[in-house]
Amino acid sequence: MILKKNEKSPLAVLRLYIIHSSTQCYLHGRHPINYSKLLSGYMKSGDIINAEKLFEEIPQRDVVSWSVMIHGYNRNGFRRKSMELFSQMRVSSLVPTSFTMVGVLVSVAGLGDPVLGRCVHGLILKNGIDHDFRVATALLNAYAKCGNVVDSYRVFGQLENPGLVSCSAIVSGFVYNDLFQEAVVLFNQFRRLGLVPNAATVLTLIRACIKLESRLLCESFHGIVVKISLVLDVAVNNSVLGMYSSMLDLDSATRVFEGMEFKDVISWTTMINLLVCLEQASDALVIFRHMRKTGISQDVVVAMNLISACSILGDLRRGREIHAQAIVNGFQSELPLKNSIIAMYSKCSDLDSSRTMFDQTNQKSLVSWTAMILGCVQNGYPRESLNLLIQMRGEETFCFDSVMLIGVLSACSELALLELCQQLHCHAFRSGFPQYRSVQNSLISAYSKCGDMEPAYNVFKEMIYIRDIISWNAIINGYGINGHGEIAVTLFHEMRNGLENPDAATYLSVLNACSHSGLLEDGLLIFNQMVEGHTIRHIEDHCACIVDLLARAGCLSDASEFVNRFMEKTGPNSWRALLNGCRLHGNVELAELAARMVYELDPGEPGQVVLLSNVYASLERFQDAEALRAGMKKKELIKNPGISLINSVVSHIG
Repeated sequence: MILKKNEKSPLAVLRLYIIHSSTQCYLHGRHPINYSKLLSGYMKSGDIINAEKLFEEIPQRDVVSWSVMIHGYNRNGFRRKSMELFSQMRVSSLVPTSFTMVGVLVSVAGLGDPVLGRCVHGLILKNGIDHDFRVATALLNAYAKCGNVVDSYRVFGQLENPGLVSCSAIVSGFVYNDLFQEAVVLFNQFRRLGLVPNAATVLTLIRACIKLESRLLCESFHGIVVKISLVLDVAVNNSVLGMYSSMLDLDSATRVFEGMEFKDVISWTTMINLLVCLEQASDALVIFRHMRKTGISQDVVVAMNLISACSILGDLRRGREIHAQAIVNGFQSELPLKNSIIAMYSKCSDLDSSRTMFDQTNQKSLVSWTAMILGCVQNGYPRESLNLLIQMRGEETFCFDSVMLIGVLSACSELALLELCQQLHCHAFRSGFPQYRSVQNSLISAYSKCGDMEPAYNVFKEMIYIRDIISWNAIINGYGINGHGEIAVTLFHEMRNGLENPDAATYLSVLNACSHSGLLEDGLLIFNQMVEGHTIRHIEDHCACIVDLLARAGCLSDASEFVNRFMEKTGPNSWRALLNGCRLHGNVELAELAARMVYELDPGEPGQVVLLSNVYASLERFQDAEALRAGMKKKELIKNPGISLINSVVSHIG
């Protein structure tokens, strides 16, 4: 028999053993021993084996003994065992009491069997105990847990004077069956009749408020909590805190949290999790330090949130510390925590530690594999991520989810594996992912990076009702990087005329497209629109695109004037673009100035030396070019080699 683990007091169990031992001599006599109390004690302590032994030893079992065992099995989670015992009781010709039937109905609710619920209801009617409010409340709860809200409400309607427990049960039943609006309406009716909700009712209704996503409703229920003086109940406060947390309302959540007289680990965890969700990771770590000062021990959920905070910050040192704390606290066997640690090390660029943690995980879930595959892609190892995918397919029976698919598509786009992108597209279609916006956006990006814009546009065209700003950015950028600047500009104007407003990434994509296609007028016009609109703050990359656009077109003086005008917004990339334009058009003086500026802003990058050397070489100043190259070797500056992919075979061409 598989027994459910229960925390129990050793002294309490020892007392039960002593009482049980002292009664053995009376088992076959007529001593009036209270078997029921002893059975109840065993069941409450989780000692099912001794409860069963005692039950078997009782010479004449009465209805109370049977009922205690039925309730005891329920208490320990053995619903089916409870029903089997009830069937045995029926065979013994004992008539069940209301106490017995409440236990049976709890079993029915746990099993969720509507047919069984109706059978038990029939027996209740037969025995004439349907008017007992405890039985009726248990019955309506059982119907609700079996998904039969209609019969549940019918039972409730037959109650003459429903009390708070019955009203709370029917509201809970509506919420359990996702009838959130109906639950709130029903509660308002009860309020008008003078019902004052208790903590259990409020906890149920807050769940409904969260699901309905109504700020006004949430604030109204918070007001009720304050009005009926439930603010001292930790569970209710935690629920209110969770309600505001679900809305990502940090100000309201902070007020509730700071106003709590008593805080438990759930209170602190909810607050830490909210800050992590809002990517305020430093504040989350500060809250954790305050929690430790109060003496509350962290649980595995806190550890997972702290690991996520370190991932956001990219703080490898602190991530390792929290990993060590998790091991000390005995959380190392928790798979969700292991998955979080794998992801954290990857995001902190420590792929070796991530892989070590992954290899040490014996029972890997789909999340484990996804975290490792995404880690490889994010750290520039797309081929290794595909090898992991092949390994997973060989060792596991997992089906792709949308997150895994996006990660693998990213790897394919990095390696320009068009055929594999097509296979994954087919898999996405077959698995029902076309309605997943993130998957469709990844497909557009992957096809674009593979140089095939026709399927990329087909995917975009099919996303009529689910397009977002990322979809537009992906298709505009795709046409831009593949040399179709005119189409990119057309799509940009189509986007502006529609419902989507361009963001900074949209402007960067279309300006890049103009730069690569030599669309000088379009690029300048779009940049002016962005600056004059005052809705998008232009950054260095936007300025670098304009400098590159002007420099490629031979407008070097205009490019230089632009750099000087937007000096606070320009960086090394703008000067590199100007330097490259000087190389194309042979302007040595401006090239030397641009090279000096790049060196001042980014002294560790040798690219400007190579570009200036090429300028000298194009003007047949070979001695100057050679001197620059020699100085570069002397300083041990090495230019990163270029990489070309031909049939997915890597070739270094630098």
